Amino acid sequence: MKLTELGVLVLEEKDIDYMYCYRDRDGIRFDDSFLSFLESQKITLSEGDVRTIHFQFDKEEMPLYEERERLISEVQSAVRTLDPKYDGSFVK
Repeated sequence: MKLTELGVLVLEEKDIDYMYCYRDRDGIRFDDSFLSFLESQKITLSEGDVRTIHFQFDKEEMPLYEERERLISEVQSAVRTLDPKYDGSFVK
């Protein structure tokens, strides 16, 4: 996961795997596991930082693609807790 200078939060398949691991192994809600993962990556989000989210995983990367809509919604919700100005836009 990384936040570019243009305000694009880039999530790769491995990032989502880590967050699901926190959720499934430790019983942590997705929002909380997302925030913990941000901290572990030393990424801080402030109001206005995130312009869009780019999910870098394709149909071939199952089962993530099958849960794509739920994933998008969960990540958007988590981002909004830190950046209320985030408008919900995402790529792919």
